[in-house]
Amino acid sequence: MKIETDINQGEHKIDAYGAGSITVGGTAYATGIIITPEDVMEGRLPDQVQALEEKHLTAMLEHNPEIVIFGSGRTLTYPPDEICQILYTLEIGFEIMDTGGACRAFNFLSGEGRRIVAALFQITTRGD
Repeated sequence: MKIETDINQGEHKIDAYGAGSITVGGTAYATGIIITPEDVMEGRLPDQVQALEEKHLTAMLEHNPEIVIFGSGRTLTYPPDEICQILYTLEIGFEIMDTGGACRAFNFLSGEGRRIVAALFQITTRGD
């Protein structure tokens, strides 16, 4: 699905998402990504949100987010309780949604100038 959103020059925005691809600034990514308004990081996420570990949060927390969004794939799937507890303890807000919703939320909140980080897992054709 293509997304149309106005965003400040120099900031990353998600252009489109679909099965097997998330497009940011004209570049298509075939694996999960971590995205901030300033950065896109590949290779730092496991294949599924359920496999997240504390070590995977490191790249996200380096950006001092006020909110973290998890896009869990085609369907809503929760990360392990330990991940949620870490964010809760650090007083960082977080939302869990399917990847399409997370892409739209990222663009909206980024456009508002929020310190946001999104961990976006690929939408697959099999059950996520």
